[in-house]
Amino acid sequence: MRKYMTGAVALVLLAACASRPVSLVALPAPQRTVALNDGTRSATTFLLRPVILPGYLDTYPVVIGRENGVVVVSKNSEWAERLSDAVGRVLNDALSKRLGPSRVLTRGDGRIPDAELTIDFLSLDPQQETVRLDARWTYLCRNHVSRSGRTALQVPLAAATASAVATASTDALERFADELAERADCTPSQS
Repeated sequence: MRKYMTGAVALVLLAACASRPVSLVALPAPQRTVALNDGTRSATTFLLRPVILPGYLDTYPVVIGRENGVVVVSKNSEWAERLSDAVGRVLNDALSKRLGPSRVLTRGDGRIPDAELTIDFLSLDPQQETVRLDARWTYLCRNHVSRSGRTALQVPLAAATASAVATASTDALERFADELAERADCTPSQS
């Protein structure tokens, strides 16, 4: 019996040594420097609601490719946080850089926003050497003037690796933030 236990322990230790630890990947912070809104446009404040991602993306394995309905995940990399949390963090940061931190509210800061921004991502995945972003978004304003739209864009993907996907995803989110910043206005149109 002791011989079998020693053999089982040896196999467990061998398996533990043979497996490679998973590396954790995080979306990098937005890097582009953008001129803040000069105050000539709206001063609408808003709160970004938790973003919605497709279920196959909002898991810990990093999707490094998708073609013809087949999702390819990295074998040795995982997201350091839920992707929906990371996307929300990067968008909040990018929008703050574009509009000023006083316009992008944080949950629990006590201020009441003029609008809530809801984003439903239809895709944010690597496909054919690009990361494709497709999202429906709505600024739901307290004064009942709402703005809605759909944004689709692509950014180049340097390689089918987890770190390249993270960098390209942040690039796509920064371009998306450019468009969202242009539309962050709850002022009724003059008719």
